[in-house]
Amino acid sequence: MSITIELLDSMLAPSPGNPAEAHYRTIPLDSRVRELTGLLTQLYDNNAANAGRCMLAAVLLRREVETLAGKQQLTGLVPSAAVSLIGEIANPLMSLFLQNQVKQSRRQIGFIIAELSSSLSLVSAEDGKEWMKTVLNHIRPGCGDMDPLTFQLLGDIADRSPLTLWSVGSVEVFSSLFSSSIELIQRGSYTLKQLEGLLHALLQVGIAHEKAKRIMSSQSASRDQIEQALMAQFEEKSSTVDASSASALIGKMFLPTILEGLTAAGNPLPTTQIDILSSCMSHLSTCSIQCPSMLAGDDSSLTCLLRTCMYFAQLNNQGNEDISFLKLSALDVLATITNVPQIKRMILKPSSKSPKCVMQGGGDGKSPLLKFLIQGNDESSDQKGVLYVCAEIAITGVDDDEENWADDPASVYDTESSWEDDYAALHAESLLESFVENLGGAATLQPIFQLVDILLGSSSWQNQRAVLSILERCLAAAPATFIPHVGSTVDVTLRLIQSSSNRVQYQALQLLGALCCANTVESEDHPMPSQPILVRENYGNKILEASAHLIQSPCTKVASHACLTVVSYCRGGNGQADCMVPLEKNLILPFVGSLLEALKVPLSVDISQQGLNEGKLTVLIRAIGAIACLADASGEEFLPHYGIMVGLKATMKACPNMRTHELSVLRGAAIEAASIVGQSTSGPDGENASLYAKDASEIMEFATSLLNSEQTDIVPMDQLFAACARIAAVMKSQYVPFMPSILPHILKRATEKLEVSITDSEDNNKQETTERDDEGYNINIPGMGLKKVKINTTQLEEKANSARAIYEHARSLGTEFGPYVAPSADAFLPLLQNEYSGDVRSTSAQALCQIFKASCLAAKEGNGAQSLAPTLLPQLAKALAKQLSQESDDDELENRYAIADALSEVLYDAYTHKMPSGMRVAQISALDAREIVSHVMILIAGCLARRSRLITEMTTDVVDEDELARCEEKLNSEQELLTHLVDTVGYQLKSLGQTFTPIFSQLVAKPLGKLLTSSGTRDDRARLSATCLFDDCVEHCGPEAANNYAPQLLQGIVESLNDPGSDTDLKRASVYGLSQVARNAPNALSSRLGQDLLHQIFQLCNAPKSDADDAALFENAVSCMASLVLFKGAPLFETISDKGILTKSFLAGLPLEEDFDEAIICHEGLCDMVEMGFININTDYGDLIRIIGGVLSIVAEGYEVASASTCSRLLSVIDRIQQSVDGNSIQGVFSQLDPSAQEALVAAMQ
Repeated sequence: MSITIELLDSMLAPSPGNPAEAHYRTIPLDSRVRELTGLLTQLYDNNAANAGRCMLAAVLLRREVETLAGKQQLTGLVPSAAVSLIGEIANPLMSLFLQNQVKQSRRQIGFIIAELSSSLSLVSAEDGKEWMKTVLNHIRPGCGDMDPLTFQLLGDIADRSPLTLWSVGSVEVFSSLFSSSIELIQRGSYTLKQLEGLLHALLQVGIAHEKAKRIMSSQSASRDQIEQALMAQFEEKSSTVDASSASALIGKMFLPTILEGLTAAGNPLPTTQIDILSSCMSHLSTCSIQCPSMLAGDDSSLTCLLRTCMYFAQLNNQGNEDISFLKLSALDVLATITNVPQIKRMILKPSSKSPKCVMQGGGDGKSPLLKFLIQGNDESSDQKGVLYVCAEIAITGVDDDEENWADDPASVYDTESSWEDDYAALHAESLLESFVENLGGAATLQPIFQLVDILLGSSSWQNQRAVLSILERCLAAAPATFIPHVGSTVDVTLRLIQSSSNRVQYQALQLLGALCCANTVESEDHPMPSQPILVRENYGNKILEASAHLIQSPCTKVASHACLTVVSYCRGGNGQADCMVPLEKNLILPFVGSLLEALKVPLSVDISQQGLNEGKLTVLIRAIGAIACLADASGEEFLPHYGIMVGLKATMKACPNMRTHELSVLRGAAIEAASIVGQSTSGPDGENASLYAKDASEIMEFATSLLNSEQTDIVPMDQLFAACARIAAVMKSQYVPFMPSILPHILKRATEKLEVSITDSEDNNKQETTERDDEGYNINIPGMGLKKVKINTTQLEEKANSARAIYEHARSLGTEFGPYVAPSADAFLPLLQNEYSGDVRSTSAQALCQIFKASCLAAKEGNGAQSLAPTLLPQLAKALAKQLSQESDDDELENRYAIADALSEVLYDAYTHKMPSGMRVAQISALDAREIVSHVMILIAGCLARRSRLITEMTTDVVDEDELARCEEKLNSEQELLTHLVDTVGYQLKSLGQTFTPIFSQLVAKPLGKLLTSSGTRDDRARLSATCLFDDCVEHCGPEAANNYAPQLLQGIVESLNDPGSDTDLKRASVYGLSQVARNAPNALSSRLGQDLLHQIFQLCNAPKSDADDAALFENAVSCMASLVLFKGAPLFETISDKGILTKSFLAGLPLEEDFDEAIICHEGLCDMVEMGFININTDYGDLIRIIGGVLSIVAEGYEVASASTCSRLLSVIDRIQQSVDGNSIQGVFSQLDPSAQEALVAAMQ
């Protein structure tokens, strides 16, 4: 068996069954390698007849060389044999490559040498280094002659073997390689192709250094040299500039000369070589992402980069698409380099580090670099920099055939080809958004609005469309700085929406939707800015009037988008579906009727019509979505329009024999809308549910008939399951009969084996380590070569949607979900570890949280799940904690938040749900708690470290308002994550009590104890986290722990109470902690310290409760004051003899209702004080009647602010008052009570 020319010819023209390929595979690997090398030597000439054979032999050999890097089980060769074999073919291949007179297959030989270098490094690090030295020596002459293929080889080696390259290379080595080429450039003796090759090689060498440095400096990296070599191959974004790094030094030496040569080569523009110039820009863009140090190591390097890219960005495109692409490529370099944080800060914050040689000036406070980017030149005041060029392409790069665009039907889903004729414009608009974000709204919005004013002076639809798109991009990139311009933007948009141009109408609708999404919503964590965006409040009627008009447009793209604008308007808060901030009904109810009237036009389409236009079908789908949002926003007040349910149900069942994708989506939209209309009109407490019951049953019967008959293509299953979940939320127990039909189908999708395949890549000539395309990932696997990994992403989406459906079912059914806990938990527990999708992991975590809650509720009610909660708790809690610890910083923060939220909620449910006997439904063990807390404390440390970096950045580096807002958003996200992590520890502490003390001592006390005061951290949230857990320890972990940790806690309490500017949440926790110290470790409070703190506490509650800014802080202070001095056994009880003013303040602050535990203690303490005579019934009866009436009223509403025994004692106090105080006085007080308090008192006395 051998490889012959005849075999190659057979493989080039394969016959059925590919017998030649099969024969080839029977030849041993080492023989294939030797024989292919021999054939290449034989065929390597300029004979055209051998070109195909030589190419195939080279591709096959490269694949086999890749395989040599694999383990012995794959190759059949021990490492020493693999090294020997590589050594046997290395020099012959290098000799072939150096025969540079043969052009046709030389590049393929270079690919093999690059792969050979990589494989050798992965088999034997030392042999790889020796070979690398040999290669560098051999290619030195070619580099000196500026041979493009030699540069290509060097670039490929740098890409495939970065660590090995830099283990033998140095700045001096590469300087000697490139110096001769630089001399040729300086003499003007070069071609553009040579220059492109040199630039590519130089930048790849720099990127290789960045990769090698990352591996060598990583604390988590393996010390094994072969593993290091493998890990170094993977690409990674770099966000720092190190001016002293080797890559920066090489950049400083050579980059300015190369870029000057590139500019010279492009002046005048060589129209036949524009693609080469675009490749140069692509190389620079890649380097700016992976190794910005090389491009910006000093002022000279960065200046040359900016000048070169600006030159090509400002070219006149002359209607040439290739030139437009070159301009965009140059802009892309500028956008990526200005996105590097250090460079961005240098741009926004003028300092001595700003490159003064970019341009003269800067006297207006802007850095010269910033002025150059915006103006684009040194002398003129015309603003023709990056913003101008982007706007110019946004106008000229759009499809100018408006009529054809309007006739093209709207589609349900955009595809790659949907906007291909607008590619240049969309790319330019995207880059403009990047520049606004990178350079800051304060610097960019003014010149942009100047451009907008100029463009609006023209009636051209291209100009008007560009204006609207530009404004939308500015709103997205600089939302904080854009606020003052919202009013004028809405005015312009409402004017342009009346244009006769469909393209302008479409873009105006797009901007109106974005403005609705930007609508400011005040919340506790995000207070209203000084200049609030009130788009709906000020312009709602005009926006909806314009949208209603365009819903009836004959252009389906416009009509469809008008429906989507209504959707954006109806979604509360920031316009996101999950923002959880409902729209105020007065902003939508007045317009519902007119909008529904407008929607009748698309709703009247006959969907049974054969060959129905896809555009009209899309408009119908969007219109149904708009109806759903109108119902959701209107709530039960949509009831007068409930008749629309008839049409929705008809659409849901329409054309069952027509199985097109579009009709399936239409039915899915209809069934979802029907369920939303039903849920909304039923009311928040189901007061109108009886009206919906019949329709809900009809929808469910339709759904179950589809599932039972396996007709899963009639309606998209995710929409069907979502509709079922909403119906479950309304029907409650009446829904249970449908569960046997629904649940198996949901769980089937969750448990279906994920389709993952690894096949040979169709393009083994790709040099990238990884590449993503629509058909999967191309990845170079050692020992296997370039493979294509395909993952069925549809299945991943189905699994995530299944998790959402189970979440809603478990939440809606509660205890009725008990019988389904076990199969549901079994289905979703494995998905917590799904390595392919963070969405699957996070949604599964949330689903499991609700499944566990249902198991707790079912156990309490005896609904078939008594034994599941105790066994599910440790399994689920440990799995969530473990997965949370494995979520990397690169993963979406939302995923970590969702998993942390699920973990804390599970432990909360375990802590709060109790059997009638008083025992908890499920109890975490100390051993399991230790494992969970060890994971969580590491996560808390990581979260606090990220917050610390953000706080430092915000206080020292950020000078742009929008960047500050983005940092604050990240800080708030980390805060929410931190809250869940701290709660996770806290619930276990409370659940285990004294048993938790060793865990607290060993894992919690030391890292968090130092954060109790400002000397340990500047982060108030870090102090709050520490204070809360120390509070809990003193309260729940027993006397010994309380006495051990109270002194440390008091240090933080003293500081926060004495600091007028202390964070309210921190002060509230400190006051609470002082109450716990007073009750559980009174000896830790000296008389003097206690009185000093009492003075601070008294100031917090010595005012009418109604005037308090924070009710919880006020009530905590009332409780704390009583615990310090008023209750029997309080640490200051004996010290302070005159308690009159304190008692009066205490009575004025009752009843308590914010914290039920504190309320129970204080209301019981009130009874003690009355019974011991510390409160005079005859003088304080008015306060007592008011307090007791309030307590009984709150208890009657279902809130446990007093125990049953305390309520009984309070009634006894009422009896004593009736016996001691005259009836008229009592009646006078009673008449002043709230009606609910009066009713509660009367009911209790009967």
